Amino acid sequence: MFVSLVDPAGLLAMDRCGRTATPMADAASRSGYSAGARMASALAGIFVDIGDMAGRPVEDGALGHMGNAFWHMNGVLYDTAVAYRGGGDAEPVGELEEARAAVAQLRLEADARRERMRAAGPLGAGLSGLDRCYLGMLCGDVVRKVQEGVREREREWRNDPIFPPEPRPIEFPDDGLDISASQIVELMGGNIPDGYELAKVEDAGK
Repeated sequence: MFVSLVDPAGLLAMDRCGRTATPMADAASRSGYSAGARMASALAGIFVDIGDMAGRPVEDGALGHMGNAFWHMNGVLYDTAVAYRGGGDAEPVGELEEARAAVAQLRLEADARRERMRAAGPLGAGLSGLDRCYLGMLCGDVVRKVQEGVREREREWRNDPIFPPEPRPIEFPDDGLDISASQIVELMGGNIPDGYELAKVEDAGK
C-alpha cells in the first residue's frame, strides 16, 4: 500500500496519490480491515492538504509549510517502505494519524500567513530572502525541483532515496572451500564459525 503511493519520478503527484488512497480506505473499511482504513484515510487527507499548498504560488508564503508537510508524510512512507523491504509487516496507524494532524495544522498556518501577507502590501513583499529566489513558481514545483536534485545526487552515490539497496548476497568460492552447509548458514546470519575470521576485501566490481 505505502510503496505503491511513493512515486520516485514525481513525489508530489498529490491528485494521483489521493485517487489511490481514497478507494483503498473504502475497500479496507468494507472488508473490516480497520487499521488499513484508518491509514488510507489519513493518507487521503494528507494528500488533500499538501496538494492544496503545492498548488499555491510562492508569493502566498506557503513554501516552508508545504515543505515541512511533505517531509512529515514522506518520512512515514519511507520508514514503512524500509520496514517492508526488510521483511517486516509495519502498520503505522498512529504515525500516519499524527502526520495527518501535523499537516492539517501546517495548512492552517499557511492559510493564516497568506492572509497576513496579502494584507501587508504587494504580493510577495513579506517573503524571506530564500523564498524570493523562487518568485513566480508554485510551491510544489519548488519542492519537486529540490527533490529531483537530491535524488540525482543519491543516484550518483549509488543510493536510492526511496528504497534502500537490497543487501548484496554473500558469495563463496567453490574451488576447494572446506566449509559445511550449516557453517554457510551461520555465516549468512552473521555468525563466524570456529576457525574462520571476517576479512574486508576490495570489491573489484565497483
